[in-house]
Amino acid sequence: MTSTLDLTALFTDPALVAPDPDTGEPSPYAALRRLTDRLGDRPLLTDPDTLRTVLELAAVTDPRLFHTLFLHHCMAIGNAIDQGAADADVAALASGRWIGAALMTEAGRGNSSSGIRTEAEYDSATGEFVLHTPDADAAKHPVNVGRGGVARMGVVSARLRVGGVDRGTNLFLVALRDEHGPCPGVVIEPRPRTALLPVDYATVRFAGARVPYARWLRDGAEITAAGTHHDPLDGPGTRSRRSVSMSRFAWGAVTAGLGAVARAAVVRALAHARGRRTLDRLAGECAALDHLNQQRLLCTATAAALAATVVAHRTTADSWRLAPDGDGPAPTTMRNLSIRKVATGVLADTAVTLARSSAGASGFFSGNGYLEYQGLTTAFRSAGGDNRLILLDAAWSLVHDPDYPAPEPDSVQDHWAELFGHRERLLYTELEQGLDTPDGLTFATWNRHTELAQRLGEAHAARLTAEALHEQWHGPAAPPAHRTVLADLYQLSCLEEVAAHDGWYLAHDLLSASEVLALPGRIDDVCRRLITHVDVLVELLDIPAQLVRGTAG
Repeated sequence: MTSTLDLTALFTDPALVAPDPDTGEPSPYAALRRLTDRLGDRPLLTDPDTLRTVLELAAVTDPRLFHTLFLHHCMAIGNAIDQGAADADVAALASGRWIGAALMTEAGRGNSSSGIRTEAEYDSATGEFVLHTPDADAAKHPVNVGRGGVARMGVVSARLRVGGVDRGTNLFLVALRDEHGPCPGVVIEPRPRTALLPVDYATVRFAGARVPYARWLRDGAEITAAGTHHDPLDGPGTRSRRSVSMSRFAWGAVTAGLGAVARAAVVRALAHARGRRTLDRLAGECAALDHLNQQRLLCTATAAALAATVVAHRTTADSWRLAPDGDGPAPTTMRNLSIRKVATGVLADTAVTLARSSAGASGFFSGNGYLEYQGLTTAFRSAGGDNRLILLDAAWSLVHDPDYPAPEPDSVQDHWAELFGHRERLLYTELEQGLDTPDGLTFATWNRHTELAQRLGEAHAARLTAEALHEQWHGPAAPPAHRTVLADLYQLSCLEEVAAHDGWYLAHDLLSASEVLALPGRIDDVCRRLITHVDVLVELLDIPAQLVRGTAG
């Protein structure tokens, strides 16, 4: 395992982000290969601690590099290993000879992976699969494979047909382009440059691309010489769900990156506020950090960034488990991982937004990191699974899961998690009763209740987050020297969650009017205490000083 110190040195090496001679900008693909040369040509997913650190440092250094690394190491190599790719293909990806991509969503299906229409027809005469895109709506989009001169191989989701029979969504390793251009049967159409997270996006269509049998990520399935299809899973629906579970590799990576940029943004904003002098009409010249409004912005941002990191690290640990027997994760596990992706993204975006606000005018210029980080948090509201759809799916799963225990008031020890459990339980009951109609559950009934369903998903995420934070910041793992600060950070995180829904708590008699009116003052008091420990906050945020760019203005 490579130490964090050694890895930090890699990311401060100017050679890592040397400008590309063709574009004049750093190339994330060249940087990926330089990192591979330094770290060795092994699948980093087999060393998850190192991979997580690499992804976090990459996100802080350049979100575009993070995006390239996570797609390569997690979405391509991770799924290749998880679903039985040939050793030679895994080695070719791990060496950087091919750089990996993921081709899952389709242009006309938004962010839904449940209705994949790209087809992979088995050709019994050659033992190959023929990929075909039936129309423009089935094109894979967006995919970061638009740049020429780089050999790319993607994990492609496609509907397998054997003898004309639909066998569900399967995964395939597909050579997309080599150094000379797109591979036969692959049509790549570069898209215009985007303002946020600007990578080489493209739309990809298949027109008879041939995929060898060995590059079918068959996960225990097989097609015999006689053309008979066998799958250990019990039907096309189960196979499709297993293929869609590839998203967990994204959640493990994305949450780590989001937590890292949240911490980096706050560290930069704290440094800016400590050094920035202001002229107050009452106090005269003083530090920006002396102002309560700055304290509240930055302490709340710190709590959100650290909460995002706690949730992210748990997500990474659970997402990247490779099952040796090929069994995919249980539906409950996938639900919990997806909810954590949403929670991390919301907390990280909150932290970056508050940090940018505290930085004033400097928060609106590229080069200080804020805009680049906001691009990442904005992108992953939809990428890696749209947050709103995840919340709706989670709510649907909760009300249809016979084993789901809606939390009871006495099921938790912490009073904050208990309060959030009250909210979740009442929303669960309201949704369950709303869907129970004499006509049965119809689209119209569900459609009327989707806002309620989203609130249930958010409440579920809030309770799970509070429980994770309480365990991490009050349990044996909490550093004794920091326990007072961590206790205040936990209280601040919970107070902000309550304040966001104080009217609901008041309406349901879970808070009194005086308690609601006291919330702003309680938040201010916690922030006043926390800001006296600003050095501890910076230490807890744990961003290498070498990677913190200064801010101006």
